[in-house]
Amino acid sequence: MGRGDEHAPAAEDRHRSAVLGFELHLAALRDPALRALTQQWTGSGRAVLARFTGPETAARLDALLEGLIMHALLSTDAVPREETRAAITQTLGPETAPGT
Repeated sequence: MGRGDEHAPAAEDRHRSAVLGFELHLAALRDPALRALTQQWTGSGRAVLARFTGPETAARLDALLEGLIMHALLSTDAVPREETRAAITQTLGPETAPGT
């Protein structure tokens, strides 16, 4: 393996998981019976975030992360980490931002 290749399987798994998550959400748009599952999925993720940020910030951060991930999946260009970090820091606010 070349330099950085050791992370390729994990990156592929994260990509596949993200794609499946969005496919589930899209399926729930068409099939209301799936909406309870997507609400549970979203609620579980927000509960983890809320342990560190509180429920209101967790909801905002979850929405931001979903948007950032969707844009990253659809983009042909990589988004600079600095831009992603700045968006997260702005959403978290000064008291809960990473490194504070």
